[in-house]
Amino acid sequence: MPRRPKTAPRRPPLQRRSAETVDVLLQAAERVLARDGFARATTNRIAEAAGVSIGTLYHYFPTLEALIEALVHRMWAEELAIVERRAPALATMTVAEGVGALIADLAARVHERRALYQRWYAEAPHLGDLATGLGMADRATALTRAFLEARRAELRVDGDLGFAADFVVKMVLAGVRTAARDFPEQLASGELARAMTAMVVGYLCR
Repeated sequence: MPRRPKTAPRRPPLQRRSAETVDVLLQAAERVLARDGFARATTNRIAEAAGVSIGTLYHYFPTLEALIEALVHRMWAEELAIVERRAPALATMTVAEGVGALIADLAARVHERRALYQRWYAEAPHLGDLATGLGMADRATALTRAFLEARRAELRVDGDLGFAADFVVKMVLAGVRTAARDFPEQLASGELARAMTAMVVGYLCR
């Protein structure tokens, strides 16, 4: 069985300057990946795009795979941040309003970064630690479940809402991510977000 490429960073960026360097490298990796694709992206091209030496890149990331995986993890973290930022406002919304707002926010983010999502899904879906992704999804699920628990009177789903919240989060994330590849026009126009909202609300609400 082939061994998984080394993807763990050499060291975490503990100091501010190190964190800034890592951010520059991740931004450059995204530009090169979006422009050239994973097959043609190289650490040399990324270092050049970042304006740093190849030694500096390898100081933080031992392989191209490690760098791209860090980029994927940041992409997932940005999705979670959208849910966390929206959570306080959900207290004043109905289920339909809250679901619509969250899906619209996530779809807008994917549209903004659609080149990255397209390249990842088409060429490097193996990059991205499953446990890391599931951990972030669990945090989004906990926020979604709390939102649904507070609005049980609106729901057709009864009993433990754990499955419903987990199902909705994972279905929405899969839907908006793959839309960058499969439905770019509908993603840009908002049709995708409206269709997904109707599906999720139809599942959840009376």
